Amino acid sequence: MPESENRNPANAVRRVSALLGAGLPANQAMQICSDEITNLSAQDKKQFDLVWSLSAKLGGPILLALNRIAEVFDGQQRNQREVQLAFAGPQATAKMVMWLPVLALMLGQAVGMNPIGAIFHSPLGALSVSLGLGLMVAGRQWTRRLLGKALPAEHDPGAYLDCVLIGLQAGLPLSAAQAEATQEYRDAFEELPEPRNFERLENAAELSRSTGAAISQILIAEADAFREQHKYLTATRISKLGVQLMIPLGVAVLPAFILLSIVPIAISLLSNGQQ
Repeated sequence: MPESENRNPANAVRRVSALLGAGLPANQAMQICSDEITNLSAQDKKQFDLVWSLSAKLGGPILLALNRIAEVFDGQQRNQREVQLAFAGPQATAKMVMWLPVLALMLGQAVGMNPIGAIFHSPLGALSVSLGLGLMVAGRQWTRRLLGKALPAEHDPGAYLDCVLIGLQAGLPLSAAQAEATQEYRDAFEELPEPRNFERLENAAELSRSTGAAISQILIAEADAFREQHKYLTATRISKLGVQLMIPLGVAVLPAFILLSIVPIAISLLSNGQQ
């Protein structure tokens, strides 16, 4: 089996679902797939355990819940691939710029300018390199913060709404389903759901009351819309990275490049001209 397929958490969930659909008891199905479930990432494992325990506790249709989370994991996998591709350009640019001073020094040394000698034998060269290193470190940290802010959060933004859906599918009224979902979510992730979850839940309830439509279907749409909004915000942040990276480049990295390479090369040329 290809390595990429093994890494897709949806495959592990679907195997558990297939065994349950074939008539195996839940404990036996989990035992057979225990290695695959254990190898899920920490965040995916928490989400799977949350869905499994909530379905078992409330007596909801476990196959529906597992098929739902498999779809979610598939979507997350696609999003991660898209994010990695979009992130590759800014990351490569940041790394290349950081190596420019070293390359310039090596080139200057290779053609006989001896900028490294100027660094060790000239007070001005040593001072220039010290300032340049400080600016380079500052620029590196600045760049890392920008890259870090653009990364998507690890958690699934629609996980809580899907937990409420499990309660509804188990036959609970909305208030009870919400209470159970909130408690189990907090136990699993050690934090409360984002406030926007409750806003979307209220919107779904109001739409269901006003139209008579099944709230479960509305809730599925709300959870998917929440995920799409999260995906759009992540893509927007990454698209702005190219411009944002110009700030540390102009303020810190380019001056550092001059101090680390151009100034030592100039000192070396002046020293050679005076000899």
